[in-house]
Amino acid sequence: MVITDYLRALLFDWRKNRAIKQAQRSANLYRKKFLVLVYQGKPVCVSMQGVKQMIRQKRFHGLTPQKAREIAIYEANPKPARQCS
Repeated sequence: MVITDYLRALLFDWRKNRAIKQAQRSANLYRKKFLVLVYQGKPVCVSMQGVKQMIRQKRFHGLTPQKAREIAIYEANPKPARQCS
């Protein structure tokens, strides 16, 4: 029981770290804001536009974009673009 809980927590942490890396890479590439949310028990990387679309599709019941930003595990903002000289 304790070992299974540990393995489950370890797997969740690994998925969370992978989603955070994906969110930051996508934010820098697409110049959009990305959130890491827990959806159906798994951390997923979703853009803010995707969150709004999922709310319209009734996949997140009773959730607003502001509430999604508050409960997000991680919020990835695009880093300043490098200028070529």
